[in-house]
Amino acid sequence: MTDQAIGRGEPAESEDERLERRRASNRRYREGHADSIRERSRQWKAEHPEKIKEYRATFRARHLEQVRAENRERERARAARAREAAAAAERRRVRARERYAADPQAHNDYQRERRKAQRAADPAGYRAAKNRRNKRWVDAHREEFKEELRLKYRDNPQIRRKANSRYYAEHSEQIRERRRAYYAANREDQVEKQRQWRAREKRRREAGLPPRRLHRVPAEERRANAAAADQFFSRVRSAEELKVLRLERKTPDRERARLIRASRRERIAAGIASDTDPVRPIRTSQRRESEREAVARQRREADAVEAARMDAIAREVNARLRQSPRRALPNRPRHAPTPTPPTTSGGLSL
Repeated sequence: MTDQAIGRGEPAESEDERLERRRASNRRYREGHADSIRERSRQWKAEHPEKIKEYRATFRARHLEQVRAENRERERARAARAREAAAAAERRRVRARERYAADPQAHNDYQRERRKAQRAADPAGYRAAKNRRNKRWVDAHREEFKEELRLKYRDNPQIRRKANSRYYAEHSEQIRERRRAYYAANREDQVEKQRQWRAREKRRREAGLPPRRLHRVPAEERRANAAAADQFFSRVRSAEELKVLRLERKTPDRERARLIRASRRERIAAGIASDTDPVRPIRTSQRRESEREAVARQRREADAVEAARMDAIAREVNARLRQSPRRALPNRPRHAPTPTPPTTSGGLSL
């Protein structure tokens, strides 16, 4: 209250009235200059992000329980809205299914007319919305979609081959241009893959292995091969057939003796090559025999460990590459070899 008001005999303004008058004045100012206040606040926040972060951290430290309570309330409200939206969507789906079940033909006619009107009103927007819907469905059912395509092209490979040949014939230059651009953009990766391929082929030739002849097999041929393999390995052979097989696979004595001599020579050469102490004293035959047995036992253990490791790797690879469940082989003779799974273009090689 001013001195003039006091001189005129007006009652003095209390502290609460003065604060209320100031709040009302500030409120009127904010209402009249809301845009400028928001702009200044935005500019200040953009110029002082570290202070904003510090203020928020300080407020959270001083009012931690309040912040946590507000967060809990906000999450409860969000969860309630989500539940209500899900329930409303389910109710709409139920009503839609009931309407469709009541008159499917009328529902289809309505949808057809609605799509026709949308396509006529905005052809570009209709195509874009349809593409988005299709992409959303494919993203949600990608594995099912891929499996359906695999089964389709696996059972009818000729359709895919004809379509590919026709596309390559019509767009050969575009395909070559895309390949050149991809090679230029990923030259290091392509060079590394070529180096790995050359190294693998070199190892294959050094090991004396034949060239890779892996190719895709149609479903009908795979089924025929599986049926023939089951019939061959599951049938019971008679005593006469087993005798003939044993006679056919019998090695001549001269050839057996030659193999035994060659094996002994190889073992002697390996032992000489692995001997690192050429000047060691001569030991008794008994001690030498025990040393041989110890070395042989160590080698057998190492071979067993390596065989177990390779079996584990083979089982893992077999589980990854298997395309069909393992076939049962009832009544398979003990001398029959274990059937190998069909090869694919994604198989392993040296």
